[in-house]
Amino acid sequence: MDKSKRHLAWWVVGLLAVAAVVAWWLLRPAGVPEGFAVSNGRIEATEVDIASKIAGRIDTILVKEGQFVREGQVLAKMDTR
Repeated sequence: MDKSKRHLAWWVVGLLAVAAVVAWWLLRPAGVPEGFAVSNGRIEATEVDIASKIAGRIDTILVKEGQFVREGQVLAKMDTR
């Protein structure tokens, strides 16, 4: 291989490297918008299924969704009719 072909080969390799860097820069994932955070982790749910011992309709719900409750706390009142 003569000197001019070797010189041309190095130019082609260099241009391909530059093209790869430019392609990576343009196609990289977008960053996180301001006001948001990203992280890895594990969240354990603190939800519990509940049921009454007798069948009936609920008259009043005494707690709101997402509200913390304690054991033994009355959550709802059933219709007594």
